[in-house]
Amino acid sequence: MNTQLLSPLKMSPAGASKRPRIVMILPRGEAVRNFVYSDTLSCLSEIAEVTLLSVVTGSVVERLRQGAERIVELKNYPPHPAVSLLRGLIDLAHFRWLDSEVARETLLRRTEEAPNRLSAAKRSAVNALTRVFANRPGLRLLDTVEKSASWKLRPTDDFCELFKELKPDLVFNGSHIHGPAAEEPLRAAHQMGIPTAGFVFSWDNLTSRGRIMAPYDYFFVWNQGMKKQLLNLYSHLRPENVFAPGTPQFDFHFQDQFHLSRVELCRRIGLDPQRPIIFYTTGMNTHFPEEHRTVEFLIQALERMNLRPKPQLVVRRYVKGTSREMMDLANRNLPDVVFPDILWEEKWKTPLYEDLPIYTSLLREAALGINVASTVSLELIIHDKPVINLGFDPPGSKLGPLWEYERHLRFDHYAPVVASGAVMVARSPQDLEPMIMRGLTEPEALREERARFKESMFGSTLDGRAGSRIAEILTGIATLKSDRDEWPR
Repeated sequence: MNTQLLSPLKMSPAGASKRPRIVMILPRGEAVRNFVYSDTLSCLSEIAEVTLLSVVTGSVVERLRQGAERIVELKNYPPHPAVSLLRGLIDLAHFRWLDSEVARETLLRRTEEAPNRLSAAKRSAVNALTRVFANRPGLRLLDTVEKSASWKLRPTDDFCELFKELKPDLVFNGSHIHGPAAEEPLRAAHQMGIPTAGFVFSWDNLTSRGRIMAPYDYFFVWNQGMKKQLLNLYSHLRPENVFAPGTPQFDFHFQDQFHLSRVELCRRIGLDPQRPIIFYTTGMNTHFPEEHRTVEFLIQALERMNLRPKPQLVVRRYVKGTSREMMDLANRNLPDVVFPDILWEEKWKTPLYEDLPIYTSLLREAALGINVASTVSLELIIHDKPVINLGFDPPGSKLGPLWEYERHLRFDHYAPVVASGAVMVARSPQDLEPMIMRGLTEPEALREERARFKESMFGSTLDGRAGSRIAEILTGIATLKSDRDEWPR
């Protein structure tokens, strides 16, 4: 255990006067994967009384019950229209101040997508207003106004009543983004003096998403680089309240129960264990239009190359966004191409526990990975696998500048991956075949670059224990609160 992650919060729970009470918010399905399927919930439940506020119900809840004292369905309460308008203004001002590649693209896209002259004129007026506040003092002023307005115009007092009943020592949100249902309980907790903590969900979120407006006392991020970014963006945060224990979504790669043998993996998804596996992962169809053309081109390229033994192409679809054309391609049952089923709870958009060993084992057994610019590249690098990123548009497509695939390689979070030399970048369709050949025949190439990038990105956090580290830190925070204060307030 890296004691620097926990100081000054690492405490002996045995010395606490009572079991601390923690509310864990699960506002989206991936938070279930990160904090329920990992060791976080089980470790927490050994020491603390844990209540889950979850948007996920149904069959998945049975697994949640294993570590929670109580499960409460998390309902979404839409904000007051005036508050919604204010938050939109803050997001635009934040993007203008942030000035990242994605932020500039977002502002341009919103301007171009104004549906008529009147709305475009309104958008111009809003843009002019955001320029006034696109600075640290201006954003802090807007934050203050938003905080006051959100509380005065709150849509419900349900969470205040719930917290009076539960008397929590800490409220933890497992995904700070893409989970609007989490914001009302966080605001209620903050107003009642209950410490709040949030997990920054992904490595791109600080440079590609809007301003963090929910009130947090503590943050968890993937690595030290993200910690520096967060502290730079939100200068009021205290460095000792931001922790970089790693991310639980990578823990499964280092835990034996999620490792299938090559033979068993191939049996489950219909592959030949004697032949190499090329692992292609698609992006969300709304962000990567016409990607089916790229997959078709790749299939044709592999046929032309006439490799022996002939590789098998596994195409894992982005389950929350797959185009009709990609589904049609999958349904053609092409030889040497497998589109495996993804084990997923569709209603709640939640990966099933049973999918974890299949995905983890695919990464371990792949000879080569191909994607545009994905978190999957990080996971392939973790497993020391050759990676090809695609910097060209789908062959035969005619995409505008705001849709070009190459721009993803320039985004602030991904540009360091490209600059590290740890991945091969195909800048044109003609680059693809020689890179495939290199990846299959020289897997040791770029090994040093992959190792350097892995160390710089993750340090010592790739040990399968990020989930348990987060649990220990959360327990320390809650224990401090439990020992210091007594309910009721």
